[in-house]
Amino acid sequence: MTNQSNSVREISQLMSAAIAALLFGSTMILSAVGPARASEAPILATHDTPAALRYLA
Repeated sequence: MTNQSNSVREISQLMSAAIAALLFGSTMILSAVGPARASEAPILATHDTPAALRYLA
């Protein structure tokens, strides 16, 4: 019985580590890709645009 509970504990630890690695990896990918996608169509700062957009550009 002890051997079976140890294997269950090992499997659950491996699953937790795999989930943590997956979440960390997806966070790193999104942080690298997100700003690049957001800046694909730059907003030109002109006098016709609102002040907030001119500030953010």
